Amino acid sequence: DGFCDIASELKYEGIELHNIKNAVFTDKDGKIFDYAAAATIRRLHEKKLTVSCIDVIADPTEDENACVAEIKETVNAASNLHIPYIRLRASEKDGEKAKAAVISVTEKVLSAAENAGVTLLIETTGPFSDTALLRELLEYFASDNVAALWELCPSHFEGKETPETVIKNLGAYIKHVHFSDAEKTSDGLEYRLAGEGGLPVKDIMTALRSVNYDGFISLVWDPKWCEELDDLEIILS
Repeated sequence: DGFCDIASELKYEGIELHNIKNAVFTDKDGKIFDYAAAATIRRLHEKKLTVSCIDVIADPTEDENACVAEIKETVNAASNLHIPYIRLRASEKDGEKAKAAVISVTEKVLSAAENAGVTLLIETTGPFSDTALLRELLEYFASDNVAALWELCPSHFEGKETPETVIKNLGAYIKHVHFSDAEKTSDGLEYRLAGEGGLPVKDIMTALRSVNYDGFISLVWDPKWCEELDDLEIILS
C-alpha cells in the first residue's frame, strides 16, 4: 500500500507486479487471489492506478514444467485482477534452443491465456535481444495473445540494436516497455537513475511514436543496483 501511495503521489498511472510467489501475495491475506481480488481492484481504482503486467519468474529454458505451472497460476491471478499482460523471460544463450523451449511452453499455456483474455509477452532479453529471432517466434504463433515486451537496456547494450531496428522487427507486437537506464563501463553494465545513463531515450520515444504505441513504459529498479540509494521517492522521481 505504501508503494502504491508513492506511485499515486508522483502521478504514475500504474504499477507492475514482480513474482506472485512473494509472501505479500501468497499469505492468507494475499491481494491477488479470488476472495481478495475485488477489494484490491477497488483500492487501486481509488488511487487512480492500474496493474499493467505480472512478471513470471520461472525460466522456460531451465525448467519447463515449473514454468508452465507458474504461468497458469499467473494467468489466473491476472484474470482475477483484470491485468492484460504477463511477462516471460528466457536466459538460454543458444537462440534456437531458447526459441524451441519458449514455443513448447507457450503451446501448453496459450489456450488458458486466450480463455482468460491475458496476453503472454516475451521479453527482449537474453537470446531475444536479437529481435529478429523474437519476431520469428511471434510469427510462429500469429496469436493476439502472444506478443513482445521491449526491455530497453538489453536491446541497446546486449543486442546492440537501434530503436529503429527494434521497431522494424517487432512493430505492433510491442505491447509493454521496461525502462531501466545504464552505462557501459570497464566492469560491465552499471545501472543508473532514469535519464542518467546511456540509453538513447529520444530515439526510443520517436520509434515508439512511429507505431502509435499507447501502452505503459514501466520503470524497473533493482535495489541491488545501488544499495546506498534506498529512497524510493528519489528513484521513482
